[in-house]
Amino acid sequence: MVASVTAWIEMVMLTQWVYPLVGSLIFLDCFFPVLPSEIPLNMVGAWSASQGYPHVPTMFFVALVAAILGDNLCFLLGTRLMTWVNRVQKGSKAYEGLAWVKRNMRRGGGAAIIIARFIPSARLFMTILLGSMRYPWPLFFFFDTIGVSIWAAQALAIGYVGGMAFSDSPALAMVVSIIAAIIIGFGLQKAQNALLEWWDTRRGYAETP
Repeated sequence: MVASVTAWIEMVMLTQWVYPLVGSLIFLDCFFPVLPSEIPLNMVGAWSASQGYPHVPTMFFVALVAAILGDNLCFLLGTRLMTWVNRVQKGSKAYEGLAWVKRNMRRGGGAAIIIARFIPSARLFMTILLGSMRYPWPLFFFFDTIGVSIWAAQALAIGYVGGMAFSDSPALAMVVSIIAAIIIGFGLQKAQNALLEWWDTRRGYAETP
């Protein structure tokens, strides 16, 4: 089973189809954040480091275009998608992402757009809410491009480092890279939440007469 899966992945990785395939997954992830699209990028980075292909700069460009197109289309459809947002079940994972967006939008749109790119459900709700609020599109495009660039670069870089460490076993390199990406992402999210809570507390004390 493992051998057949590895063979299939190798077949995809060694063809030009890897670029449109990963690009399509990233684009769809902007609307249906079921499987984090960081994972395919981790896999590409790991395979490239151990086998020399796919071409990382090309994949970075594909990821950049796919994510920006998906985010901006979601932004433009914001008003029409608000009905779905209002039906999100309280207590669900999606509701937690929505609550995160509402809290962070009050702190500043630019930073929130960049950070939300690293939180699957949050980035979906962020784009929908900002679109429905008529947030200036040029500003959204600017900050979203920054966030996507950082996101794609770090996802590929984590995979690439894993691939270099386990160059003799590309399958193991992919697994290690994915686990490392999940741990790093979880740690960054916890650190960001702690920092924002500290900042809110500090600001609250400062605003208290």
